[in-house]
Formats: sequence, structure tokens, C-alpha cells
Amino acid sequence: MQDAQVVVTGAGPVGLLTALGLARAGLDVTVLEAASGIEPRPYDMVYHWAVLPGLEDLGLLEELCQAGVVAHTRSFVVPSTGERLVLDLRSLTDEVEHPFELLVPSHGLARIVVDRLARHPRVRFEWGTRLTDVWQDSHGVTVTADTPHGVSTLRAAWLVGADGAHSQVRRSLGMGFPGVTWPKRFVAADIRFDLAGLGMSPSSWQLDLDNGALIGLADDTGLWRYTFAESRLLPEETIADRMSAVFKAVLPHGADPLLESWAASRVHERAAESFRSGRVVLAGDAAHVTNPSRSFGLACGVFDALALARLLASVVHGDAEHTVLDQYAEDRRKVFEESVSPLSAQAMRLLFLTESPERFAEGVEHCRRMAADPHLLRGHLLESLELRGTLFLP
Repeated sequence: MQDAQVVVTGAGPVGLLTALGLARAGLDVTVLEAASGIEPRPYDMVYHWAVLPGLEDLGLLEELCQAGVVAHTRSFVVPSTGERLVLDLRSLTDEVEHPFELLVPSHGLARIVVDRLARHPRVRFEWGTRLTDVWQDSHGVTVTADTPHGVSTLRAAWLVGADGAHSQVRRSLGMGFPGVTWPKRFVAADIRFDLAGLGMSPSSWQLDLDNGALIGLADDTGLWRYTFAESRLLPEETIADRMSAVFKAVLPHGADPLLESWAASRVHERAAESFRSGRVVLAGDAAHVTNPSRSFGLACGVFDALALARLLASVVHGDAEHTVLDQYAEDRRKVFEESVSPLSAQAMRLLFLTESPERFAEGVEHCRRMAADPHLLRGHLLESLELRGTLFLP
């Protein structure tokens, strides 16, 4: 006896969007989440213009735009010269439906999607439930989980592992996660300070040889997320002590930003050996992780969710053979290996790991040319299309 047609592990953006797509297709879905409820998490919050049609198809875009920040421009700010190089996404107006980026913290998106899922009677949430093991046979998948009430066992036809970079689903399958770890950790700090007054767009890169940063406006109350990098060999317990020096180096003299929260994380370029094993399919960070310099990891995860929900629903309904899930696994891994990771690594090196002042100057000069040349800018912006892969058209 099955408890659900599909179990989804992980209530992050990718897991929730997958669950919503499956629910809208009429499937019984159970979502397992280790946390006791929706929690603020320092994850990427920039949704590229390329994923917005998919969010619109799920009926989410209008509400997300109201809850988040719509950014029509992206800026490169160069403190050493005082330059503010603006990339105007409206240059794509004649080619794309939504020529803007959307900034929404993960917990903001989660609240909206969980509310939508609550309207589907065939969707069940199990909060505070941590998956511990997975078994599968030709008819389905059995998972065990630690719950607030003890150990529980669930049975489903399919399992979607969207439980993040440390995926227990992936580990239970004995699946490798090859790749590299960058020598720097990221520190994401949520602060209150008038960064707009310093020339920051809602979505900005700070190009500085020693103090590169990713900067984004988190909401309409003036909360900004300032993400910088430091050596991962430095003690993590003293990050807060070093943070004041980071802000002192880039903010006006005497500036005292209000620090609301912060979180540190190691940064990787990794992909699972396969995104499918029998009746178990991986998506998002459980399948692949990259650095967030271009927000391509999140965008790739959204495309994972959109493609997987459609294909898995077609399999469950008997409209397609299960081999379409092999196509999903192969296509999404290829997208990560050939586009997401290389392009993200290129941005990481410019922002945080420039080999020399000369290489840094070359990178800044390229950004200048891009801001001044509409053809070059168009090519840069349209790189987001590579993340769709071949499984569906917009």
C-alpha cells in the first residue's frame, strides 16, 4: 500500500516547486522536511528572467513580484574608481516576456508555495521529519524517517531527492558527489544600511581586488544581503569579529550597518554521478552545487523542478515511459557540467579569486565593455537560456 504517489524530500525552493508542479498535475504528494517549519535561510535569492515564465505557469509570479523586489538593472560597482556600470535588462524587452530579475529570499517563496500547496487536498506535509534511509524495488520506494513521534516508514511509487547539498537521499543510494571545494567560504550577512545611496542596484556585484561582494536588496524594508568571501582556513567561530573590518573597508567612514543575521557556507562545484537511480530522482542542490556568483545554481534548480514535475507526472499518469526520466537525468547533468558550473566559476574567479591585479583589471574592463556595448550585453544576458537544456521550450 502506498502512502503517496510521490514523496519529495526537502522544502527548499526546488522541492516546493517540484511538489507544486506535481500537485497541479493531480498527483498525491508527501513532502518531508527536517526543519519544524519555514525558516529563514541564507540561500541565493535571485531568480533570473529566464525562469520567470515557469514561475508564471505555476501561478506564482504575480504574488512573488508583490512579495519580492523586481530589478530591471544589475550593477557592477567599482569602489577603487567610483564607477557604477549598469546592465539594463530591459534591453531584452523585444525578445523575452519578463526582462527583469526577481529577488525573493527562500523563506518568502516558501511561504507562498506552502500556502498554495495547502489548497491541494492530496498534498501532505511532514515537518520535523528527517529521512534516514531509502529502499526501492520494481514497484516503488520505501523510506524511513525520524519524526517528532519516532521512526516512521512511508511507501511511494517515486521519490524526489531535493534535500540539499548534504542530501541523505543521495547518500542512501551510495551515489558519489565528485567535484571540488573552493578555497574560500562565503559569508552572507543581512544588514540594514542605505546601500542604494552608494550606487548599489537591487542586484549588484562589487568589483574589488580585496573586497569583492554580491549585494542584493532582500525586501522593500531596506534589508540588504551582503555576501563576501574569506579563506575557509580562518576559524569560523570568529567570523563575526572580522565582519566589522569587512564593512569598514568598503563603507563610508563612520558607517555602522545594523547586522540582523549572518551565515557561512563552504562553496563547491559538484554533481552527483547520476541524477536518477531507479525510482529515485535528484533535483537542485541534491544533484548539483555551484557557487552563487551568477545565481545559476538556483536557476538550474528551478529548471530541474519544472522539467521533473512535468515528466514525472506524465510517467505516473501513464502518458510516458519511465525512460523519460533518464532523459531528465542526462540533460540536467549536461546543463550543469557544460554551462552552469563553468560560467559560475568564471564569475567566482573575477569576484573573489583574481590571480593578479592585471587579471582583475582585464575582468573589470570586460564589464565596462559589456555595459557600453548592447550586443555584448545581450550575449551575456542570454547565457541564462543555456540553463533550460533541451527538455522544454519557454
